[in-house]
Amino acid sequence: MTSKAIGGTLDKKDLVELPVSEKTTWKKWRERYPDTRVLSVDGKEHIENNPYDNYFSNEKTFRNMEVKDDRLPPKGSIFSFLIDDRPVAVPHTVFAGGKILRSKIFGGRHLLIFRRPGASMFESSRAYLIPAKIDPEKTDPAGLLPGPDEALPPGFEPIAGFDTFWYNWVSVHPETALLKK
Repeated sequence: MTSKAIGGTLDKKDLVELPVSEKTTWKKWRERYPDTRVLSVDGKEHIENNPYDNYFSNEKTFRNMEVKDDRLPPKGSIFSFLIDDRPVAVPHTVFAGGKILRSKIFGGRHLLIFRRPGASMFESSRAYLIPAKIDPEKTDPAGLLPGPDEALPPGFEPIAGFDTFWYNWVSVHPETALLKK
């Protein structure tokens, strides 16, 4: 969450950001890549009792961590990112299906953010800084998005961020700008 190493020879040093990855469901992955092979352990590709099932099925935070910031419920799902070292979060409920957001923190550009309707926490949101000449009131956000294997339109800059719960992010970044519209 802090983008700094937490141990070893690089303790407290800034970490190099890796290229954006994609979270998705196994079903959707197999539709795109039907020849994918799975690493198994002792012939098992899936565990019967997932230790995370309980975590995702209730409102309790990890180790009952307390959250002082009540702008969202602790387990409110968000897309979180840093822009010019400033922490930003957007609740998933704000942009399901896609949204273009305006804010002074984007330096004269807009934020195009997209999440498939009905997506789970196991599926990635996508976000881009886009030219301000695009009118958010007259533009369908979904129509601006490139396909998974298509090049970005000119002026589009991908935002490296990730989907998480509010309490995870705000506990490390209490000064987070929360974009709600």
